Amino acid sequence: MGILAKIGQWVATNIPRVVTVAKKVVSFVHKTAAVVDTLIEGRKLITENDTSEIKQSNKRTKKEDRPDLLSDKKKTTHEIIALNRSIDANKKKLQTISLMNEIQHRKIALQIDLMELIVSSQTFERFTNNISLHAANLQIHLQTIQNTIGLLDDVNRQRVGIKTLMRTVNHLVNVLGVGDKVDRIENIDVDIHPGSISILRTYETFENTRDLLIKEIDSFAEAVDGQLKRVENVRAVARLLPEKSAEVSSWIEKQVEPKLLEAKNQAVSLRGELTVIPRLEANLRRELEHAKEDVL
Repeated sequence: MGILAKIGQWVATNIPRVVTVAKKVVSFVHKTAAVVDTLIEGRKLITENDTSEIKQSNKRTKKEDRPDLLSDKKKTTHEIIALNRSIDANKKKLQTISLMNEIQHRKIALQIDLMELIVSSQTFERFTNNISLHAANLQIHLQTIQNTIGLLDDVNRQRVGIKTLMRTVNHLVNVLGVGDKVDRIENIDVDIHPGSISILRTYETFENTRDLLIKEIDSFAEAVDGQLKRVENVRAVARLLPEKSAEVSSWIEKQVEPKLLEAKNQAVSLRGELTVIPRLEANLRRELEHAKEDVL
């Protein structure tokens, strides 16, 4: 079997696999887009509808409104009791204000973590664009190899025919002794010049594209792992807010985590398809490197 036939067999074996890769890329893009949409919906969780604010009471300016603790006046039992009640009430208000400030702080922390989760998901679009581009290029390079093989095969058949015709005509001219009447066929270059058509270079481009695709998929998987860690941060902060905990946990467990894991699993499956595409055998690559035009 010649070189072109061997490469043609390799191409025929890999066309279905590359088609499968393309289909899985489409599925991967859809699942990743679903992740981004779900995370963007998380903005609803940080929309504050409570517009109430803690207002400071107006400072009393009248002397008689303030408790007189330093005066020499004797306090009646009724005044002392009222003063103690006022002190207790102010302590409770102070505790309430402190608790409200702490809750507000936790709400802000939740908003920050949710926004970080949403913003980080925007990088997924870059991954899907790059993976789609590399997958499309992979198909193009394989198709180019197939087209080149077909073209070379056709050209080689024509070259063989033309060379045979040239030798036959020149032989007849010599045998018949009509060289003075019929010109010999000479100085016609029908050979393929080395480097003008290179299957090996196209194949190397195919392999480089596959490597880029695998690296992009690995980077995406790492990004998903980073998102899952951010999800855990959001969950932990939400647990400190009883009024938000159930809603946030439900959103995470029913929508965010499943979609993130689906996208990652699809990426892993896509990577698996790429790794089973066999490379050209080393000896065949060496043959291509040193092949003469007549062999091709």
